[in-house]
Amino acid sequence: MKNYCANSLGIIFFWLLSCTAPTQEPAINIRLAQDPESLHPLSPGSAPKIQILNYLFQSLLATELKDKSIQPLLAAELPLIERKDSMSYFTFEIRPEAQWDNGSPVTAHDVALSLKLIHSPLLDNERWRAQFDFIKDIKLYSSHPKRLTIVCSGYSTEMKLMAGDFFVLPAYIFDPNSVLSSIPLKLVRDKFDSLATSNTFKSYASFINQKAMARDTSFVKGSGPYRLSNWKTGQILILDKKSNWWGNKVSKGKSVFNSKPSKIVFQVIPDNAAALLALKTKQLDLMDNIPVVPFIEMKKDKKYNQAFNFYSSPSYDLAFIGINGNKSYLKDNLTRQALAHLVNIPELIQVLQGGFANSTVGIVHPHEKQYYHTNLKPFPFDVKEAHRLLNKAGWKQTPAGWKRKNGRNDETLTLSLLYRGGNSESENIALLFKQNAQSLGIKINLQALESSQIGEKLNNRDYDLFIRTLVGNPYSYNFIHLFHTSNTHTGGANVTGFGTPATDELLERIAKEEDPAEKAVLLKKLQEKMQEESNLIFLYFLQNKMAISKQIDSVVVSGIKPGYDVTRFVKKK
Repeated sequence: MKNYCANSLGIIFFWLLSCTAPTQEPAINIRLAQDPESLHPLSPGSAPKIQILNYLFQSLLATELKDKSIQPLLAAELPLIERKDSMSYFTFEIRPEAQWDNGSPVTAHDVALSLKLIHSPLLDNERWRAQFDFIKDIKLYSSHPKRLTIVCSGYSTEMKLMAGDFFVLPAYIFDPNSVLSSIPLKLVRDKFDSLATSNTFKSYASFINQKAMARDTSFVKGSGPYRLSNWKTGQILILDKKSNWWGNKVSKGKSVFNSKPSKIVFQVIPDNAAALLALKTKQLDLMDNIPVVPFIEMKKDKKYNQAFNFYSSPSYDLAFIGINGNKSYLKDNLTRQALAHLVNIPELIQVLQGGFANSTVGIVHPHEKQYYHTNLKPFPFDVKEAHRLLNKAGWKQTPAGWKRKNGRNDETLTLSLLYRGGNSESENIALLFKQNAQSLGIKINLQALESSQIGEKLNNRDYDLFIRTLVGNPYSYNFIHLFHTSNTHTGGANVTGFGTPATDELLERIAKEEDPAEKAVLLKKLQEKMQEESNLIFLYFLQNKMAISKQIDSVVVSGIKPGYDVTRFVKKK
């Protein structure tokens, strides 16, 4: 480990010298725990990838990290919304100043191309294609090249953001030969399979999928305030502010157009010990997701306090234990409730998180006071109550474990628990749960797997229990894809088998409800039903533990990822 740290810091120091030539403002140095690997705007990726793409590309709408409001970005105003029958229509006007790096204007044609690429075959776009499946067509106006109407199936309040929350890509880079220009979006969707067999489209897909699209500075560029100037895989990634960025003309009084740092340097340091040493030697201005023990120690250290401010910002990352309600021995809610009583959540928060987490009764963050069910309490850690519930569910404790008749067969309550290998937090949760379950005579077999292996087992419903983190936000309460019974099939997102016709109706009403007071009533009913069913044992919402240099002015931290707004940062010279 010492050698690793020394090598990492040597690389950091070398690159720091090479990238800190005099600029308009000092560079902001930020730690990345992993390399983004790809900056292709169509393919799925890690949180670091999405964070960096947001500085390079823009969407029609954006979220303000400071107050969580939805703001127009490429769009001049929030959309005009019309609802007719089963369809909804979002009409946007693109800002007249908006332009690409080659000086050409951003137009509705670029938006249309971006949606066509999201819905095209043969591309690594499955995640976005599923997320934006509700967008069925786009209407362009020949007399107004910057006006467009996005046609959507159905309506939910989340569409107010989602209908304009995708990267708008420059057509002159992504479709230089106008392969998609003459094909309507509706036709791309309707002729998806036949497009996949077309030689012309196969050739075009090869062009879009080429490696250069993921990292070459001549391709990875959009309408955002920064450009990718350097990227050494696994070591450093540098963004430079564009000197003639179009947003400078409209930035006054509009916080979503902030771009104060002239250079942002992302230092890739996977090892926490190496990152903490870089922080200590002030080679980093910001480090987030700091492990609990060093975070607490640094907060007590006078030298660190002289150089850094410390933040523990609530996030929307929800840790939970999932229970496979598709298994016969876990099918009844009494058994699942018994397992919930074997989780000591206050202990987990204190011991594993140092108190830097927020307990919750469900899927809604406690800070969202209007929607959170304050009268509902988490199940307490109670072995006796777990014993009572198991008996009520028909289980009997024997020297060989808990047994129950299922028709002519005997069932034994011996369970496997999946967690991500190498993740100390998940491992400790698993160990503590196993210890509590064993005190009641329930055998738990722990299985440490890679994230992809866990995903495969969940998709095939080949598991009993699993530990994961669900990443949320304060804008969307449409949980249909996660918890509706229509998605309990193999490969569907409802991997725990949660749901009844009554909860399906609740989910559908929540997705459509616009009145906040009525939505609050519905969400609280959902929280009650989810606790009653206990397919998920909600542990806590994580807090993002950060250290930010005291040389940085205008600091904004937020529960919305990445947890801070670097575009506001001003570093003292």
